[in-house]
Amino acid sequence: MTRVGIIGAGHIGGNLARLLSQAGHDIMVSFSRSPASLDALAADAGARAGSPAAAAAHGEVIIVSVPWAAVDTALAQAGGAQALAGKVVIDTTNQFGPTGGRFGVLDLGGKSAAEVNAAKAPGAAWVKAFNTLTAGFQASAAGRTGPDRVVMFYATNAGDAAGTAEALITDAGFAPVATGTLARTDVGHQEPKGELYGEEFHRDDAIAAVRRLRGTLPAGTGRP
Repeated sequence: MTRVGIIGAGHIGGNLARLLSQAGHDIMVSFSRSPASLDALAADAGARAGSPAAAAAHGEVIIVSVPWAAVDTALAQAGGAQALAGKVVIDTTNQFGPTGGRFGVLDLGGKSAAEVNAAKAPGAAWVKAFNTLTAGFQASAAGRTGPDRVVMFYATNAGDAAGTAEALITDAGFAPVATGTLARTDVGHQEPKGELYGEEFHRDDAIAAVRRLRGTLPAGTGRP
């Protein structure tokens, strides 16, 4: 059992609260405009409700699942970099926002979204995951078995965090496959406009795709 603090009570954060709670993990959810809605989500998921600071204190693993524009606020309410130091942080966010008079994918100056966020908590073991597929699809596809099991891509600079990420992805009902580091050349494949973003993959096809994109993923493993 892993203690998981989820900062973000939207569709993806809510899905993960339910799925990980069902898998036997100790979950606290946080960061909602409505305390009543947060309490309802917690009750439905078999979790507890709390503040972002309480969720950060509770979790060995912290899941950040908020809109891009709310990332700074969410991290500040969690207690900032100091509160996340030494913890595995799973980032589900995508860099969508107003750009050129429209809502779209933001230009982050050559950096990946994961790099930008990880720099805000340099003492954390940052992982990018659960960002490539819609919340509705994640909810409906979780738990498929055999060759139909859906892949969830992840990336991290912290080798020690890979096992934790893979275990939680597996417990949520997906097959973990790594895309590499948080550098744009690696994780960028699973971020918006990347070749792996928004597509359903199964394990063998996913590994083949990452090998093609990076040329370094050995056959028979989900890790680079």
